[in-house]
Amino acid sequence: MFDFRLTHSSEMKMIKVFTYSERMKNYNSYENMVKARAQVFHERLNWEVEVINGREEDEYDRLYNPLYIISERSDGSHAASIRLLPTTGPTMLRNIFYRFFPDCPDIYGANIWEVTRYCATLNKGDSMEHTGELFIKLADLCLDAGIDIVTGVFFKPMFRILTRSGWDPVPVSISEHAGKSIILGTFEISEARKQEVAYKYQIAC
Repeated sequence: MFDFRLTHSSEMKMIKVFTYSERMKNYNSYENMVKARAQVFHERLNWEVEVINGREEDEYDRLYNPLYIISERSDGSHAASIRLLPTTGPTMLRNIFYRFFPDCPDIYGANIWEVTRYCATLNKGDSMEHTGELFIKLADLCLDAGIDIVTGVFFKPMFRILTRSGWDPVPVSISEHAGKSIILGTFEISEARKQEVAYKYQIAC
């Protein structure tokens, strides 16, 4: 579990950062996120996720107090979000995703976080700056917490987004699920990498 509290919005425009235990203080942001996750993962991508009352929320939310980063539009609606868990505790790779990858390594360490549930609900005409600000805030949080590696499992389109964003992810293992390529990867967190992401999205930081 995270042992720090982040209840404030960042200085970057419309970015919210909070843990599950702080969700009631950020009620609208959390509810918009889990509803967006239901729309994207269940309705659009047909993932086998639990949706109740139009909300996608799982045991990793309820039991392990993850950290969320949410990019919102100026009207408060959800644009993009991710979920973070320390790899020293339960992770989706360790408990679920490992079965998709032969000889899957157990990636863990005090300097490594797992990122899951990247969810983008960009409307026509929306700027990709929402995703850029999300990634830059991720880098800031990791650097402040002494995290220099982030790991995750991505479908190929997301892997391409990360590559275009300047992260240059390193594939650890590649497999297939439901006829689609999935990639277990890691990417470096550093000030130089953060500046590369900012450059790609033309965001000052």
